[in-house]
Amino acid sequence: MHHTGTLFVGKKHRPTVDKDSAGAFRLELVLVDNMGRNPHTGRDEKESYRVRWSGPEAQAFWSTHSDALKTPGTPLHVELERLRALPGPQAFPPMPELVGRVLHMKLLPHRASSTPTTPEAATA
Repeated sequence: MHHTGTLFVGKKHRPTVDKDSAGAFRLELVLVDNMGRNPHTGRDEKESYRVRWSGPEAQAFWSTHSDALKTPGTPLHVELERLRALPGPQAFPPMPELVGRVLHMKLLPHRASSTPTTPEAATA
């Protein structure tokens, strides 16, 4: 099954670059799905995704966008396969970590701030 959507670069883990068992370039990222506020608990809910991408396309993407991939909150459009839930890192409340393989990834522009930046914009 394929999974497609917008995820964000996480704050706690930096990207990892190494080689897979076949010697190909491999990029590993921890991404976050911001699911919004839970009306029952009042907490913002998030899910963690640990994704791996191997090969020349991953290497080209890393070469072009490595600075953005090191910046927490950077939005990405990702297409994943082989997504599965595994026990996650120690967290409260306990949450599984979703692990998958990247088929395609694209950098998205950051959203513009919804707050006015000048007094004129606030009164317009």
